Amino acid sequence: MEKIFSAFDVSAAGLRAQRIRMNIIANNIANATTTRTPDGGPFRRQLVVLMGKEAEKADRKGFGVDVVKIVHDMSPFKTVFNPGHPDADGQGYVEYPNVEIPMEMIDMIGASRGYEANVAAVNATKRMTNTALEILRD
Repeated sequence: MEKIFSAFDVSAAGLRAQRIRMNIIANNIANATTTRTPDGGPFRRQLVVLMGKEAEKADRKGFGVDVVKIVHDMSPFKTVFNPGHPDADGQGYVEYPNVEIPMEMIDMIGASRGYEANVAAVNATKRMTNTALEILRD
């Protein structure tokens, strides 16, 4: 029975990780044109760092994935000539976030597929559990 719970734990960890990824990607997209943040300067793209895990849970081992940290993408900002913008420098250039919408959409598709795969694993585990219970009942 513990193997069944372990399978659910792995899928649950994957669902959590992919949900966090999707939230960070959505935040990146929402701030794609934010030129001024409370810290000063334009918004900097964020990335989720995932790591496989093996952990002890009570009397059984669990596997899965953990969000280790969320880091800032240190790639350069985009510079656009826009002298009328309130954040333009002395030469009329504005620094925009290092967010590329097509890349964010690709990442979102990957996170969405990862989420779907974990949902499919949960459903398969439920089907196997139900089948085993049916066999035991007969």
